[in-house]
Amino acid sequence: MENKISALQNGGEKNYDSDFCGSIPLHQINLIQPHGLLLVLDKSLHIRQVSENSVDLLGLAPDSMLDQPLSAFVPGKELADLQLKITREQESELDQVDIPFSLTFNTGESSSAFTATVHPEAEQILIEMEPARREDDVSFLAFFQQIKYITSRIKQADSTEAIAQIVADEFKLFTGFDRVLVYRFDPQWNGTVIGQAKTEDMSDLLGLRFPASDVPRQARDLYFKNPYRLIPARDYEPVRLRPILNPITRRFTDLTSCNLRSVAGVHLEYMGNMGISASMSVPLIMGGKLWGLISCHHKAPKYPSYQERTAMELLSTIAAVRLGAYEKEQHATMQAHMRGQHATMLEQLFNQDFFAEALLFGQPNLLELLSLGGAAVLYEGNVQTVGNTPPVPKLKELASWLRRNSSDKTYVTNSLPQAYPNSKEYKDQASGLLALPINPDQGEYILCFRGEVLQTVNWSGNPDQAIRMEPDGKSYHPRNSFALYQQTVQLTSLPWGQEELEAAEALRSAVLSKIIREKY
Repeated sequence: MENKISALQNGGEKNYDSDFCGSIPLHQINLIQPHGLLLVLDKSLHIRQVSENSVDLLGLAPDSMLDQPLSAFVPGKELADLQLKITREQESELDQVDIPFSLTFNTGESSSAFTATVHPEAEQILIEMEPARREDDVSFLAFFQQIKYITSRIKQADSTEAIAQIVADEFKLFTGFDRVLVYRFDPQWNGTVIGQAKTEDMSDLLGLRFPASDVPRQARDLYFKNPYRLIPARDYEPVRLRPILNPITRRFTDLTSCNLRSVAGVHLEYMGNMGISASMSVPLIMGGKLWGLISCHHKAPKYPSYQERTAMELLSTIAAVRLGAYEKEQHATMQAHMRGQHATMLEQLFNQDFFAEALLFGQPNLLELLSLGGAAVLYEGNVQTVGNTPPVPKLKELASWLRRNSSDKTYVTNSLPQAYPNSKEYKDQASGLLALPINPDQGEYILCFRGEVLQTVNWSGNPDQAIRMEPDGKSYHPRNSFALYQQTVQLTSLPWGQEELEAAEALRSAVLSKIIREKY
């Protein structure tokens, strides 16, 4: 694999999310993948739209099915079960759950068995149907034992990376995919691979970062509607719906909830560039937010059974719960440590005449509480500093800039030179800034500094070339290189943790309380 190193990137990390990719209506393409069939029913359960592969899967032409009641094809008992399921889902206040059911489709001369999923909507009902396959891989007991074992391993892991690696290992063993990756999204939606299991002939992507444009906003949003995203064969021919416009809505059918939904051609090209023919991804959702993805790749076409897909959905939920619990444990541990230091600082603060002395020179002090390189207090015309800080004249200029730009709110950044170019000359002292306002109208602040820390980011391919536009400005292609591309980020400090920001806000409140008490 060829390695490349970029020129230094100044001014903090670039945003590689793509407004262009994120605006593509992936859910309104009117196309599905051919490994299943889609029916669109009205409220009276008449077929109003059907995918054109009905000939292949049912032996019936689409036109012969349109406007027919579903009862003409489905046995009475199964139809009654379907109607009950629709009623229950419509009456439920919980999020819609895609529970599969068996469906026998009679064509007059023969019958076919399907695994079906129903999606009741306000105006219509969508039914996805996949030919039923004999689940001869494992018995229920063996299947349950596998799930139980994997769950136990996930619960025993004691770090984010350890959990991710176990998930990757067990998903690969369970599903047989050639490569399984666990991504974690950063605040800019770039995804870093923190867990990987693969065959020897698959490229090594562990530790590499993928730009946000690889999973654009529109695709990320759909993970809250679908439990997984499956592409069993990259070279499929998309299947249209008949008629083209939905007779119920008079527009393209919204396929947001459909797992059969076809995939944008640019993503299929992306898969080809990666050398894979099949993929499946499962979201890791924590606290209502997309934390990461479990992404599975296979060199040849692969059709995981519904049982396997359901298990992957369940295991991803278990993994997300464990990851969330671990992060909460870490947060609680850090909070407890900082709470002890904070309590001591509060005692110092109220026992000393001058709050700046307590903050800057007490034991512990601001530097220890917030892991700072330096700190300064600008108050009543005086400037007091401790540690490694910019010169006093520069501190006053910085306070003036803050007064003009940050109002009376706490200001925090780990790339001050990007927002305030004048600070580049003292980047070694203040690439990171946490500014706590005391009386911002008078330029009075508590300033907390962190120096520059050069960071090398290992990208999977050049993120600046993740999208290649055609001359027409409309068509585009994904990158065709995933070789290691190293990028050095300058003018940034270590990031500020949530626990640190909470501790700083609590300290600011105590300082304001002391000032008000003494003055009034």
